[in-house]
Amino acid sequence: MKPLFAIPGDKALEQSVFLVKEITQPFFSTEFHFHHECQLVYVVESAGRRIIGDNISYFDSGELIFVGSGTPHVWINEQKYFEGRDKLQARSLALYISPDLLTEHLSSFTNTNAVKSWLKKAQRGVQFHGPVKTEIVALMQQMLQQQDLQQTISFITLLHKMMTAKSYEFLAGTNYVNPYNDKDQTRMDDIFKYIFRHFKRDIPLSEIAAIAGINVHSFCRFFKSRTQKSFTYFVNELRIGYACRLLQEKEMSMVELSNKCGYRNTTHFNRFFKKIKGKTPREYKREVSSL
Repeated sequence: MKPLFAIPGDKALEQSVFLVKEITQPFFSTEFHFHHECQLVYVVESAGRRIIGDNISYFDSGELIFVGSGTPHVWINEQKYFEGRDKLQARSLALYISPDLLTEHLSSFTNTNAVKSWLKKAQRGVQFHGPVKTEIVALMQQMLQQQDLQQTISFITLLHKMMTAKSYEFLAGTNYVNPYNDKDQTRMDDIFKYIFRHFKRDIPLSEIAAIAGINVHSFCRFFKSRTQKSFTYFVNELRIGYACRLLQEKEMSMVELSNKCGYRNTTHFNRFFKKIKGKTPREYKREVSSL
C-alpha cells in the first residue's frame, strides 16, 4: 500500500492547512489507500461498503466519518453504481487537513497537545452521530461558500466540535496500526474487490489465493497480517454486516435471509451472527424495530 503524501490533483493542500471540496461522481474511487492528510467525509448521496483500518461496514447517505493520518480506507459502491442504473451518483463533502501544518500554525496561538492527542486517537477512524454530526456538516457546507478569515473561523469551530463531541464511535480496533507497505497496494485492491463481488457464495482459499498470486499458506499469513483477521472471519463479518442491512430494510424469513447472505443453512448463519454481533438475528431485528 503506497502512501500518498498529498491528495491527488489538489496542489493547494501542499501549502494549506485545510481544503474543503464537494465531490460528485458516478461512483467513489475504489482504490484502497492511505495518505498523510486527515480526511473528514460526509456522504451526501451513496451506498455500499467501506473499510476504515480493520473495520468493514456498510455505508449509506448521511454518514460522517473522520479518517486520521495514515489510516487505510476505501468506500466502494454497490454494483448498480458501476452499471450506470437509475442515474445514481456518489456525492460527498470532503475536508482534508494537513496535521503537521495544523499543529505548526496553531502552536503560535495555543498549546497543541490536546489537538495532537486527538489526531492520534482519530487514526482509528471516527464516526459522528446525533446533533454534533448535523452541526459539523453545516459548518462544512458553510465553508464551501466562504473564503479567507471567515472560512478559517468555521474550520477552527469545526475542529473544536469534533474534539469535544460526545456522540461518536471509533471504527478500527483499539490497538490497530497500519500494517501495509509499498508492495501491498495492487494485491489488496484485487483481494478486496474480489471478496466484495463474491462474498454471497463460498470462496475457496485456493481461488482467492490465485487472485493474490500466491499459494494458500502464504495467502493466509499475508491476509491475516494485513487485516488482523482470518480470511474466513473477514468474509463472515462482511456477510453478517449485509444481513444487518437486510434486517433493517426488509421482512423475510431466516431461511431466505441466510441464503441471501451466502449461508447454506440457518444454523451456521445464526452461529456466526451471534459470534459477531453478540445477539441472534431475531434479537437484532427486535432492537431495530423498537428504534
